[in-house]
Amino acid sequence: MKRIINIYTENKNSVQHYVRATMESFYPTSTSIKDLTHFFDYEKSAEIIYGVNAEFVQSTPSIGKKYTDDSRDGADKSFYFKWVSFQEESIHISNPYLNHATGLPTLTAVKRNGDGYIVVDFDMLKLLEELRLIEHNSAFEKINTYIMGGGGILLAIVSVFLILYGGFIFFHMLFTQNTAEAVMHEIFTSVISITIGLAIYDLAKNILENDVLFKTFNYGNDSQSKTLSKFLTSIIIALSIESLMAVFKIVLDDYSKLINAFYLIVGVTLLIVGTGAYNMFSRKSK
Repeated sequence: MKRIINIYTENKNSVQHYVRATMESFYPTSTSIKDLTHFFDYEKSAEIIYGVNAEFVQSTPSIGKKYTDDSRDGADKSFYFKWVSFQEESIHISNPYLNHATGLPTLTAVKRNGDGYIVVDFDMLKLLEELRLIEHNSAFEKINTYIMGGGGILLAIVSVFLILYGGFIFFHMLFTQNTAEAVMHEIFTSVISITIGLAIYDLAKNILENDVLFKTFNYGNDSQSKTLSKFLTSIIIALSIESLMAVFKIVLDDYSKLINAFYLIVGVTLLIVGTGAYNMFSRKSK
């Protein structure tokens, strides 16, 4: 959505000139469904068209390319027409907004038609694509959605397995007799498995939300930065627990290997510093 709005703002005059020219060239003999539907024959970006009478009451069904919605016929449109003015231009064009029916970024144009009005909702993505202001490939988008969706579901399955595996290790430890060292090892292993599982699940959730289920055309880095920060934080926690476990093992077994635990702790510290620097620069860039 943000990307579309930015492109529209940069090319507002050209887009509005095209929409006005398109609306001015459309002269239906009546506001019947048959006559209004002809508008879709030569304008691909149009999504919905309907008529409004002089009393600002919708006088026709909402007509789409492949459907007709009678539920809005007779609806009071006076509230919307408070913001419509024909003093400067013969055709009023609204600001971009999200259409409640299609969920797509939309531009609405209103034209006088005798004693009434003709209202057309334009799909902004198709409109900008038609004017060669944006490149968009529907087939590639579908393939990308399927791949991202499949990958996200597989990650979610792996994460659930890790969480269940961590729980299994913990409960298995409770009902078996083990040495103190084995108990500590199994507790740490359980915590690490659950922590990494939650991190992977959060990554899968963000992929499915942002790229599949609730995909928008916002190519900003806000959601990506938050996802990466969360994932890195979970990894840092898991590595910190592993470092602590390594220190315990070395203290109980062989002090000569303490340098290995030191290297691991230094690596975790550098990862913490790197994540902090990334978050700081991300906030500055915003």
